[in-house]
Amino acid sequence: MHTVGAFEAKAKIAELLDKVAAGETVLITRRGEAAALLVPPTQIAQNRSRALSEIRRFRKSCKTGKVDIEALINEDRP
Repeated sequence: MHTVGAFEAKAKIAELLDKVAAGETVLITRRGEAAALLVPPTQIAQNRSRALSEIRRFRKSCKTGKVDIEALINEDRP
């Protein structure tokens, strides 16, 4: 990951965009603190796809069926 300050980013935006287009991620800082992250659009699509796959896998692993409310209430009663 390439890191640049905001002032330098303003002066070199075309160069930074070329790096991002080539697949690199660029972190822009302001006074040493992260202010923005430039990422390639393909990375966003990949992350979204990966997250959706994980959600689907989790949902399949969850048990489904009827819930007996009375049994749940009585479980913790002495």
